[in-house]
Amino acid sequence: MLVASVALVAAPAAAGRPAGPSRPALAPTAVTFADRLHGELGLASPNCDGCNPRGAIAVTADGGKTWRVVRHTDRPVVAIAFFHDVYYAELDNGRFISGRPGSRDVFKGYCPNGWTRGYSADIVDTNIDTPWSICSGQPGAGNEAKAVYRGRRCVAFTPTALHPGYGGISEYGYAAGIARDGGFGIIWETRGTLYVTRDGGHQWHALPEVARPELDFGSWAYVLSSRVGFVILERNGHRRLVETRDAGRTWRVVHRWL
Repeated sequence: MLVASVALVAAPAAAGRPAGPSRPALAPTAVTFADRLHGELGLASPNCDGCNPRGAIAVTADGGKTWRVVRHTDRPVVAIAFFHDVYYAELDNGRFISGRPGSRDVFKGYCPNGWTRGYSADIVDTNIDTPWSICSGQPGAGNEAKAVYRGRRCVAFTPTALHPGYGGISEYGYAAGIARDGGFGIIWETRGTLYVTRDGGHQWHALPEVARPELDFGSWAYVLSSRVGFVILERNGHRRLVETRDAGRTWRVVHRWL
């Protein structure tokens, strides 16, 4: 079971020699599922002074209730996805440790010049499906312009100027990534909240009762089907995995990391 004990335990100090600083517990950063039971989790060491950043990959076979580490990595895991029976994982230095050879920028979508691309939790075959992207403008004082693209078509836009946007996304909060399947999608943010759409990205609904602004910070989201989605949220250093089975109308906690 993956809880705080995921951290490696320092070896006992030699007799008469003080023990060195313990290595901090790994924290979940990204999650993906192949089906309702089987998934993969990316982990990373939190920011700390004097420690080497590292990460790990864990797996579940019970829908995220328990996790088992299957691989340690020399860098933090920052993104993870499942596509065509293959798990893709990316480290913070841009290196892939799983996925097909030649994978590059698979977690980034399209944004016009002058916009910053957020993570895309979904890898799609662009010959068959249209990728979704979340784009951000220059941040400032907790606010930023935001845009959702389907392919190269903007379907939701939130400016920071006085003229109105469309799509229902507030300028408050920093958009971090987007996940979707069919018409159901999730945007996760830092400082802000969660947003869900059920109409293909045209209208988004804020969920401050699930992710409270300034208290809950989104780490990753994954949409498994048109009704099932997962989100990793962090509050005061503690993370939890929440799940919806009705396209974001209700949520439950699947696992907590203490």
